[in-house]
Amino acid sequence: MTLSLGKKALILVAVPLVFELGFVASFAYLVNQVDRERAREAHARDVAGHLNILLRLVMERSSSLIVSHFTSRETFRRRADAAKKRFYKEKEIITGLVADNPHEKESWDKIYKLMDDGDRFFDHAKTMVDIGNKLAAGMEMVKVNRLMADVFQAIDHLVEEQEAETQETKKKQAEVRAQIEILIYAAVFLNILLAVGLALSFNRSTAQRLKVLLDNTYKVASQQPLSAPLRGDDELAHLDRTFRKMADALASMRRKESAILTSAADIICSLDEERRFTQVNPAASKQWGYESDDLIGRRLDQLVDEADLKTTIDHINTIIETKGHGAFTNRIVIENGEERDCEWSIVWSNEEKSLMCVVHDITERKQIDQMKRDFVAMVSHDLRTPLTSIQMVHSLLAAGAYGDLNDDGKESVQGAQDSCDRLITLVNDLLDLERMESGRMDLSLDSIPLSDIIKPSINMVANAIKQKKIELILDSSIDPVVRADKERMIQVLINLIANAVKFSPENSTLQITSDSDDKFAIVRVKDEGRGVPESMRSSIFERFKQVKKSDSKERKGSGLGLAISKAIVELHGGQIGVEPVEGKGSTFFFSLPIADKKNPEQT
Repeated sequence: MTLSLGKKALILVAVPLVFELGFVASFAYLVNQVDRERAREAHARDVAGHLNILLRLVMERSSSLIVSHFTSRETFRRRADAAKKRFYKEKEIITGLVADNPHEKESWDKIYKLMDDGDRFFDHAKTMVDIGNKLAAGMEMVKVNRLMADVFQAIDHLVEEQEAETQETKKKQAEVRAQIEILIYAAVFLNILLAVGLALSFNRSTAQRLKVLLDNTYKVASQQPLSAPLRGDDELAHLDRTFRKMADALASMRRKESAILTSAADIICSLDEERRFTQVNPAASKQWGYESDDLIGRRLDQLVDEADLKTTIDHINTIIETKGHGAFTNRIVIENGEERDCEWSIVWSNEEKSLMCVVHDITERKQIDQMKRDFVAMVSHDLRTPLTSIQMVHSLLAAGAYGDLNDDGKESVQGAQDSCDRLITLVNDLLDLERMESGRMDLSLDSIPLSDIIKPSINMVANAIKQKKIELILDSSIDPVVRADKERMIQVLINLIANAVKFSPENSTLQITSDSDDKFAIVRVKDEGRGVPESMRSSIFERFKQVKKSDSKERKGSGLGLAISKAIVELHGGQIGVEPVEGKGSTFFFSLPIADKKNPEQT
């Protein structure tokens, strides 16, 4: 069973702590023993010292009495009295010292009794001296000397016992000191042994497991197989299992990424700051004819068409300097010498210090666009002349140049004329569209009142307004001077009004208003038709876009009018848009720049 990290930490703390507490307790016990032995030694010295003092006082008192007996001097008598007082004091001290030791107390009690008897003999001898009976005094002193010999012998015996005890306590102190030294050395050794043992155990059970986790991180980074899973149920084992799940997810992501890169139709590559290829997917072989190994380390400059080289380098340098992203097109010279038009989408990676590129081959798209332009140009020019001729014949037939027509004939001619007009309008729209895409739509700008655009436009669609019985409300109280191409802007406004009439119900209202600020004049065309859905506010201005697919048949529209109108307005520097409220009509608007009064000839 593998212990958790928390339990291991508890063991690392608890084991040394228990050991230290045991060491401290043993050390305290030995120190206490030393203190007890020192106390015994001090006690023995005190008892022996006071016994020696007591002996000296006994001898001093005896000698003073003997001298005073023979000399009758008062000095020796007083000295004997002083020694007696000190003698009693020492007796009390010794009695207190031996009170707690039964053996010493027993020996001292014997000495004390002998000394009391001797003290009575001393007092009797002193009395005999005082009354002048020196013989009796001498006899008492003899008794004192005999008794003192027993006292001295008993005191010497007790002193010897105290000295023996002192030696014994010193010996025991030496033994305890040796035990303390052994304990310290043993504690140091065991502490080192315990630290090494715990360290080895931790290293084997934890550090090595951590090393496995660390090695696995390097193996994941280098995409190598991971080490064997860690056993157990501790935190490291849980971490290892979580890490393996993450590694499996990363491996799955790498496989998916590799599959995407391998199967991607577009070329996906990375360039360093010197525009050298560092990684290329297999699509380069299919599109450019170069194997990935042939491109890695090669500069992009060697593949770009010379005419596009400078702009390509400028685009890439700008992306690197801004550490951002960008897109551009250029031509690449492929392995067989052909040129391919390519669209580059590039992002700078600050972590990798590389450009991450996606290259889309647009050669076929450009060819198709060119074919479309050629087709539109061909159809437009080839249809325009015969349609004009047909229109003229219809006009002559309608005018009766070839004789009067009955009602059915007139109706047929009018229908053919309407169809021819729609075809001519479609051809003109296609020609305008081709001019816009090729950048050949020129404007003849002039400073004109806004009313010069609005009034002719209304006149051109007056019949259609009248036929649907639509009430026209014109608010042109403001008539700013704008800078515009009159004919082109009339074309735009006719288109907006015609659309409004086309999608408005009969007996509805059509409102045309104008407004201006310091920079732009704004014209609005508001109808009461079905409106434009919010989702189509932008897309309705694209080519061939209708609100409903059926509008091209039911409303007879080509879907080019708004796209052409948007291009014309934007060429003027204005904007065009719609403010829809679906189901409640639409308000289309466009803006034109106000003419500069100081410089009316601006272009």
